[in-house]
Order: sequence, then C-alpha cells, then structure tokens
Amino acid sequence: MNINIIYQEEVTDNGTFVTSAMLKSDTDLKKLKKDVSFTVNNKEINIRNVEEKSNSLIYYFEEMSELSVLSFDAEKFINNVSLPNILVQVKNHLPHIAAEYRKDPFLKDFAEKIIQTDKVQLSYSIYASGNKNVPRPLVLFLHGSGERGFYNGMPLLGNDVPKTLYRYAKEKENAVILVPQATWAPTLNGWFRKEFRAALFQLLKQITKEYNIDSKRIYLTGLSNGASTTWFLGANYPDLFAALVPCSGYVYEDGKKGYGEQGKGRYMLATSEEGQSLAQLPIWAFHAEDDPVVGVLGTKKAEEAIKNAGGKKLKVTIFPKGKVRPNPHASWAYAYNNPELLPWLFKQHK
Repeated sequence: MNINIIYQEEVTDNGTFVTSAMLKSDTDLKKLKKDVSFTVNNKEINIRNVEEKSNSLIYYFEEMSELSVLSFDAEKFINNVSLPNILVQVKNHLPHIAAEYRKDPFLKDFAEKIIQTDKVQLSYSIYASGNKNVPRPLVLFLHGSGERGFYNGMPLLGNDVPKTLYRYAKEKENAVILVPQATWAPTLNGWFRKEFRAALFQLLKQITKEYNIDSKRIYLTGLSNGASTTWFLGANYPDLFAALVPCSGYVYEDGKKGYGEQGKGRYMLATSEEGQSLAQLPIWAFHAEDDPVVGVLGTKKAEEAIKNAGGKKLKVTIFPKGKVRPNPHASWAYAYNNPELLPWLFKQHK
C-alpha cells in the first residue's frame, strides 16, 4: 500500500497550525477510513471530520499546540518555523508513506520585497486588490515582537490579522495591505528603533506612489509592540493617517518613563500633548483587562488623555478578565473577529 499525504497549514487566530491531511492511495482508502489514525509527539490527534473525495480522504484535525507550525524562542522572544512531526498509522497495514506540507493558500498572493535605507534593510509583504488606476486605501500593519526577523514572512504567520485584512480587501475593497517586518535585536524594541521608523516612512512614500494610494485613506493598525508604535505614530504624525487600530499597546515615546516590567504588564502613560494630538483621529483601541504582557492601563490612560483633550472619535473595547483565551495578550484575535471593525475602518477619510 502506497499513501501520499498532503498536510495543510492554516493561519488562525492563534498562529499557524496543520489543520488537515489529504490522503491518496493505490488502495481504496474509503474502506479503511476508520482505521486511519494520526499522532504528533506521541499524542493522538483528534479528528473533527473526515471528507470523502473521488480518490482521496481529507481528515480535519482539532487544533492543538502540538500541531503548531511555529515554535517560540523565549530567550530571543521570537517565533520560528518548526513543522510538527506527524505520523499516520493504518490498522493492520504497513503502508509506504510519502508526505508534504503545504502553506496557507493566501500567502501566495502576497509579494515579498526588501527596501534599503542608508542604515537598514526592511523586508515587507504586500498585497493589492482591485484597480491601480483608481486611488485606493492602504492598510499598514505593524507586527509584535514575536514576529521580528528578516524576509521570512513571519508577520503573516504569527496570527490571522493580515489574513483577515487580505480577505476583506479581496472581497470588498480596492485596497493595498502592507506588512513590513522589523528585524530581531537583543532587546524587545522592534518598531521602537528610530532607524526602522525612518525606513517605514521611506517605504510609505514609495508604496503611496507605486500603488496609487489615496493619501486621505491610509489606515494604521498594530499589535503589542506594533500597537504601541501605532499610538506613537498617530500622536506624532496625526495628519498622515485616516484611522488607527491599536491592539494591546500603549502610547510609546522615546525616552518616556515606562511602568511595570518588560514583558510583564509594561506600559507608558499618555501625556496631555499626546492626547491632544490623538484626539484628532478616529481610533478603535482594543485590550484585555488581564493582559499579562502589556498592561491595560496603557490603553485606559490613552483613552483618558484623549477624552480630556475633547476627543470624540475614540472607540475603546476592553475585554473582561477571562474573555481572551488562551492568551490574554492577544486582544487582536477578538478585535479582528468583530464584523463591525473593518467596515468602520474603511469608512474613515481625512
């Protein structure tokens, strides 16, 4: 018996996982459907459903941590690709197995590119839908610390926010999705480095011209380190953006005092000047009350500063304790599952 297996990777709320296996064989597998089982790291994989095709069987897996395509390097605080070692067994048979892993199909629609400034190289992923001849909106997505790296597409794999933006643009908008990647550094600074913020502006200028971007519809969103940078850029360059969506961040500023430990509920207080600047912008901010990585006070104090400045365009969603699971830091998973968010975002104009 010969069996060819295609393991399908899928980007989900919680990262990238192997979610199914398609089996083809020179033997009628349908008769053996209930005799096929899968294990990973000596654990049996639970099967959600089995679909019969004309000449194949597709086994859909329940999500489990052992099926993650990403492994987290706690020392460097970044994700790495590490495919799960999945084994298949067929009861009373010893088949010859050939296997391959296939990436989430949406990834092929993103181009992977690099720009160079006088100080750094900046890799980025970009997707464009619709008609270039018509000025169109741009969504700039800033990843968190775990997706730092260079030219490895990790910001598209760490969570499904870029995938959600991609789907919405493909189905409903003539838009461009831009996903740059900050490189790894020994400290958790990511987008806080001035040379990478400078590279962002160079990239924005290039993309705006190359892709015929409507300068009145540039949207900025980010997660964690990227969220804090979203707040920073909005406070310092409010005329550049039409709307902000920061998830699990605080209003960062170079040299400003931080509270809490790095990676353990850290945050900064928004100043009255930052509140006045941010009050000009439509903002929808998200955070979990029990976020252990970035303190929820980062968002609450930003809200306070903006309201004190008379801001009327701010929306804030704080998820109650226990709502955001399994990772209370990942408010973005719930934010981008809100069907109201992207219609709201794309309605914003300067």
